Formats: sequence, structure tokens, C-alpha cells
Amino acid sequence: MTNKLFIVCPFSHMETFIRNKFGNDIFFLTFSGAVFQHREFEYLSAVKHFIAQEKIKTIYIVNDTSCRFINGIIHEDPLFGLRSEKVIVDLYIEHYFSEFKDQSIANQQKRLAELNVLKQANEIKTSDILGAHISEFDLEIKCLVTSRDENKFTVLQMESSETRIYEL
Repeated sequence: MTNKLFIVCPFSHMETFIRNKFGNDIFFLTFSGAVFQHREFEYLSAVKHFIAQEKIKTIYIVNDTSCRFINGIIHEDPLFGLRSEKVIVDLYIEHYFSEFKDQSIANQQKRLAELNVLKQANEIKTSDILGAHISEFDLEIKCLVTSRDENKFTVLQMESSETRIYEL
């Protein structure tokens, strides 16, 4: 068993794409926009139990550059009022001048996906319910930005205060 859990957006339909790269013996958990719902106590308690039961060792937080939430925000489409949209909009606004202004759509998609998965990794690590479990059992958190159009997988691995980026 590979002991890997992938957190994906249900609207991005990433399961087959990821299985083609990592094999069939992996698990998936969905949150819209891959935005961690850190306030859902009962659900996260069940996730914690699942992680322990399946002996998960690595958790990947995944965003694809074609994510409907990322692209909707970049293209200023009307929002649906989801918490995940607000989180991603806030990231876009906060980093607009330093990361997005005058950048190509492709660069904006990639960078917004990177910022989102890094933020979600931090949310999971500091979560009241999962954070201590992750620390106690030394689980690895990796951020994965994919591009189905380019058949590309980019891993952003948080190591202390640095982020290491590499292609798979």
C-alpha cells in the first residue's frame, strides 16, 4: 500500500489523472477548490480516524491550473458564495500587485494554485484536529500543482521555513 491521501477539488475531476501517475492504490478526499474546511469538527474527526486506520504517511493537497474557482477569480466571473471562493479571492487580492498584475493567464493560474495549496497545507498543519496528529505521527504534507493540459505535476514541499519545488 502506498499510504497516500490526495486532497482534491471535486469539480476538477483529478482522480484519473493522478492515478495515472501514482497508481491505483491511493486515496482521495474532496474539498471545493481543495480548500481545507478546518471548522468542520465531526468531518475532520472522521478524516483523522481514516488517516490513522489506513496508516496514511503522505498527504498531497492538489490544485490543477484549470480549476474552475481559480479561473473564475482570474477572469472575474460571478462567484457562488462558497467559502473556498472567498479564500482564493483573498489570496488573489493580497498578492495581486506582487504576483499577478501584468502576468499571463497561465502564470496567474499556476501561481494562484501554488499559493492556495501552500495556504491549505499550513491550515492542515495548524488545525486543532489534524495538526497534532500530523506532528505526532510525522506525516508528510506535500503540495501538488498539476496541469492536465501539459501533463505536468509540480510538487511544492514545505521544509521548515522554505518551500522546495520540483517536477515529477
